[in-house]
Amino acid sequence: MPQRELDITVVVNGQPSEVDVNPEAPLHTVIPKALAQTGNVGQPPENWELRDVSGTLLDLNREISAFGFTDETRLFLNLKAGIGG
Repeated sequence: MPQRELDITVVVNGQPSEVDVNPEAPLHTVIPKALAQTGNVGQPPENWELRDVSGTLLDLNREISAFGFTDETRLFLNLKAGIGG
């Protein structure tokens, strides 16, 4: 049975955005959606990194379902160190 879509909150530079994600997709698929929804289009998706609430850097190539996220999950998307400025 396929898993249902998840709505996780991705905080982009302090701005929260609800992102619909496919649990079977790799985590990196969340980044372009969150950037588009928050209007952050100045940097390409590969210049960003995702962290959980404890600040742990997440492996973008892992399947979303492997993290055990729920609809209450909050992730933080920030520019990688040394980019932007």
